[in-house]
Formats: sequence, structure tokens, C-alpha cells
Amino acid sequence: MRKQPIPSITGILLAAGLSTRMGVPKQLLPFGESTIVETVVDNMLNSKFTQVIVIVGHCAEQVQNILGERKVKVILNPDYEEGMLTSAQTGVRSLKIYNEMNQTDEVNTDIHLDNVSGFSLMLVDQPFITSDLINSVIEAYAKTDKGIVLPSYNLRRGHPVIFHHQYAKAILELDAFSGGVRSLYNTFSDDIHYVSVDTDDVIRDIDDPDDYKHALTKLS
Repeated sequence: MRKQPIPSITGILLAAGLSTRMGVPKQLLPFGESTIVETVVDNMLNSKFTQVIVIVGHCAEQVQNILGERKVKVILNPDYEEGMLTSAQTGVRSLKIYNEMNQTDEVNTDIHLDNVSGFSLMLVDQPFITSDLINSVIEAYAKTDKGIVLPSYNLRRGHPVIFHHQYAKAILELDAFSGGVRSLYNTFSDDIHYVSVDTDDVIRDIDDPDDYKHALTKLS
């Protein structure tokens, strides 16, 4: 076990998607007293993340404007139309935990130790993941030797997922046919620590209008 103080974990929010099934940008939909993206960002900022990075693409300017003066780093994924993996990779690159000394036009995936212990990937359509849920995963990460830590509800994997910085290289090497970041759960299954939780909030997302309506009823 690491048995160390809360490590430096950067939260990366993937908020660049096209919201095809929703029909409108779900990032900007009203949710409670704000919007979905604001709710998720505020939950992240109120957690034990060391910093928060927001990856934008579709409606990037609107998302950035609505976040206002919040202390987040907003980064554009120019390839957002190619899928979520490109946003995850954009977020990982922004951490600068790969070797910058010999950069070429191709992605350099030489990893070196930086002051980032790990990073967490979160999805913009999961506004019910509270700061307390995030912290429970961060605290579990601090206590285990495993390099991947994620919550599970009734044996279903949820978010947020925390990766040790060593997994930056593996994520950057994934391609469109790899199955995305989730493929790492099979490849590195022996290096996963699951945090059992008693709420489906870690797996609940908002993909389409019916999901959105149901989510709003949960608020009331």
C-alpha cells in the first residue's frame, strides 16, 4: 500500500462531444441552478483534485464562456468529431508528463516522472458524481499499490477513473480501433483496484432526452 498523503491528481473532464443522441449540446443544458457542465466542474473543483482540466470541442466557446472565472484549464480538442478517445488523449498530452525534449510532428510517448502522481478521466454527462464520491476514489488510490482505481456499483465499472501517470503512454498509443480507454481495463486487469459504492450515481449518465428528463426528476 502507498500509505501516503493525498497524492497530486489532475481531474480531466471530457466535455467536447457532439451530443448526437441528445440532439442539442448536453454540456449546456440547464441542471438545477446552473448547467450540466457547470455542475460537473463545480463537483470536481470542490473535491481533492489538485487541478481541473476541461477538454472542449463542440460549442467550445460557449462552454468556456459559461465556466466564467472558475479556476480550470480549458483546452481545445481539434479532433473532437473523431470521438471521445481523442479528448482523453488531448487531456493526457496537456499534463506534459511525456518527454518534451525530442518532440516531433508525431506524438512522443516517452514518459518521465513529473509532479503529477496520477490523472482522472471524467465525463461531462455524469453530474450526479459528487465531490464526496470523487474523494472516495482519490483516497482509495492513495492507499493502494494498484495503478488504476475506479468505483463499481453492483459489479459495474463507473467513474471517475484514476490512472497512475505511467498509463499516459498506454492511452496515447491507443488508436481508433483499440476500443478506447476501456480496453486498458482488460489489458491491465491485474493492476485495477475497485472501490465498491452503494449508489448508481457513478454509472448514471445523460445520453438522450429520456435520460435528461429522468435526471431532472431526481433533482426535485
